[in-house]
Amino acid sequence: MTNVIFLPAPDSPAELAQLTQLAPDGGPIAVYRAPAREEIPAPVPAVPRQAPANGVEAPAQPASAAAAAAWSSDPADDARVRAICQSVALAALEVLGGVRPLQQMSRWLDQENYDRLQLRANLVRGRRQAAAAAAGSGSGPDPQLLHRGVRIRSCRLCPVAEGIYEGAVVALEHERARAVALRIQLRRGLWRVTALEIG
Repeated sequence: MTNVIFLPAPDSPAELAQLTQLAPDGGPIAVYRAPAREEIPAPVPAVPRQAPANGVEAPAQPASAAAAAAWSSDPADDARVRAICQSVALAALEVLGGVRPLQQMSRWLDQENYDRLQLRANLVRGRRQAAAAAAGSGSGPDPQLLHRGVRIRSCRLCPVAEGIYEGAVVALEHERARAVALRIQLRRGLWRVTALEIG
């Protein structure tokens, strides 16, 4: 019976020749594997594209884009996610305005975005308190009146993949318009906001 032992290849061809001469007596046969080297493919020369016959060139789509083009979102999910986008954007602006507690956002936001919104709300509140202290306690608009009238102007929704949506919301406040960008993903059967940017 012959045993085969796989060993790493020696570094030099002289060592390989010396090792292969050691087992002519019927002992185990040593098989040396070539060292694993990462081969870098040769560069592919650029080939200029041919102009189409009709003068209109169709955009090239990668294979994954063609598969994604075949997928379409569910209208029921679209309506649900659109409502979530509008509600979360409105609530986030009210949190920054100081008229809604941040704890109400914990159901919709993941932990990272919850912490970011909490930090931003604290900064806005501190800045408002510093401005009120510098100008005197009675001056300046009441934040309750300033942020109470937040209205959603428009909401655009884009299904990225199955269970992933991105949305953009424009909201009107008392004297300004603000943009909110969201990324909403389906996680464990619940829609969660995984990215929230407020302009």
